[in-house]
Amino acid sequence: MTQLRGQERAQLLPTKEALTALKSDVTLESAILELCDNALDAWKRTNDQRGSARIDIDVDTTGEQPTLIIRDDTGGVPRDEAAMLFGLGRTAKQNNGSIGTFGVGAKKSLVNLGIPFTIRSRHASAAEGWRFRIDEAWFEDDEDWSVPLHSDSELAPGITEIKIEDLNYEWSDKTAAELRSRLGEAYNYFLSEEMHALTGNSFDLTIAVDGEPVTAVGTPGWAYSPFDGIYPRRYENITLNFDELEHPVVAHITVGLLTKKDTQNAGTDIYIQKRKVISSARNEEGGFGDGRERLGKYTARHDRLRIIVEIETKANGQRLPWDTQKSSIDKHNLIMRGTDETRGIYNWLRRTAKAFYSLDADTVPRAFLETYDDTVSEAANRGEVARYDYHSRNRIISDHRPDTDITEIKQVLNQVQGHAKLKIRCDECIPNPKLPAYRTQLEQESESNLEQLTSVATLPPAEATEEAHEIAGQINELARIHLENGIRYTDELEEWQQPRYNTYFEAHGGESITTLSTPPEDLPTTVADIANHRYENTNNGSHTGPIAESSDSVSKEQSQSESAELFLVFDGEGGERGAKLLDQNRAEICSKLGLSKDVGDDVLWEEMRHFLQNELTE
Repeated sequence: MTQLRGQERAQLLPTKEALTALKSDVTLESAILELCDNALDAWKRTNDQRGSARIDIDVDTTGEQPTLIIRDDTGGVPRDEAAMLFGLGRTAKQNNGSIGTFGVGAKKSLVNLGIPFTIRSRHASAAEGWRFRIDEAWFEDDEDWSVPLHSDSELAPGITEIKIEDLNYEWSDKTAAELRSRLGEAYNYFLSEEMHALTGNSFDLTIAVDGEPVTAVGTPGWAYSPFDGIYPRRYENITLNFDELEHPVVAHITVGLLTKKDTQNAGTDIYIQKRKVISSARNEEGGFGDGRERLGKYTARHDRLRIIVEIETKANGQRLPWDTQKSSIDKHNLIMRGTDETRGIYNWLRRTAKAFYSLDADTVPRAFLETYDDTVSEAANRGEVARYDYHSRNRIISDHRPDTDITEIKQVLNQVQGHAKLKIRCDECIPNPKLPAYRTQLEQESESNLEQLTSVATLPPAEATEEAHEIAGQINELARIHLENGIRYTDELEEWQQPRYNTYFEAHGGESITTLSTPPEDLPTTVADIANHRYENTNNGSHTGPIAESSDSVSKEQSQSESAELFLVFDGEGGERGAKLLDQNRAEICSKLGLSKDVGDDVLWEEMRHFLQNELTE
């Protein structure tokens, strides 16, 4: 107790035991990352992170205790700031975009990694370096918080070295590999050439663990689709001004779709002061979920959606929306949620990403994305992320978003579905940038190799594409009638109609039938004849093959378990009256008609209709 002007006062000084208790929420990885953060901040203070820098993390396990050494050449710490490396409550007041210079995190990390430890440093402009050592005896004395500071002439300028003499953690090759992975994730902004290209910044940083360099995770495989503006967009320099902060917050948001569904990398990455805080978040931290400022719930359909948010400010780092471990986002922080006067990050994220969110896997077929990475000549925007400066904007311009009506995709998709039914392909009819998607989707729709489809020079008319299933049935009907009458005649068929006609003949043993050069009498010769019934029924009852085809089929369980009911209904003045004529197993009907048991419903219905028509007109 002390006395001040007659008033007894209690001393609320911390104990060294309290300092050691701070380490409880620290892990090996988070501790080392915290010390790397300090090195990067020193690099920023020294030369604004220009030039090269290196951080080495090495563990020597040959002695009685494993020894950890973290060494960097990022500029060093001046002798008069030595206390800030471990002094409780001592921190650098120069924010200027720092990740977290000499805060409580470094103290917790050092205690967590192991005692005793030695810190050595030499500022880039200093004539010599300094060092001090903290051991168990220092922690046992709550009265004396000072530590002897020694000169160190061995260190080169700009070097800082931290040596943990008895590491508290087991160390193995697996530990080192996991640490490299975590470092590559956290410092991706500095290490990744792809991130350099995306952000317009460039850094020459090397981080190595046990001599092996850390590899950055890079950036995702964006899809640069030439359809409907579905290529990645970057909204730069979004400026947020809050009365509570002495400096503005600047945000950059990049959003797009990946070429393929990726359960590992889809979701939201958030960087704060260039340090990645969360990766592939699919919860409220990443901007998903219910609520006015949320995109909506994340589902497996959104496994191609990728969002990258970067937040930077010169304001007090303690006001930033990260926790002390820099491993999660405080979604209630004013920067994230916004205020009545200023829209927050989540509001901007929702407005920039909503269009891409709606273009999920159920909406955009994969052929319109998978074939368009940044290496192909057909990639939209030359395979580059589109950039928009939003420094003075509050609204998202419609031209800065993809077309959620996907008009261009639907047009090609309709063509593909029609061409698959007609057994044709028309590569020359499709604009070159859209050709890869056309070919890939056509192969999927037709369930055959493209070489098996007949190439035509002109597109069928629009109505033929829209009603391809019906027209395919009519072509099959024409071929069936010709086949049953032992003739083959195609002179009056359009180029795009002939492949389906020929396919029918090949499928039903008609390859040897001679093709006529003159039209047959009393037989239909065109699809229009079939559509308008301009012919007499010439069926001799010998038909055994299907007159229609479908790419759809039913499951084995359906083919065996389903039954069919046939009703005869009369409609007269007295109303409808009728009775059930047939109730038979689906598989038995297919067998009677000479169809496979898993044939699609449309084929079965068409075959039954013709069967009854033929029986009743004999």
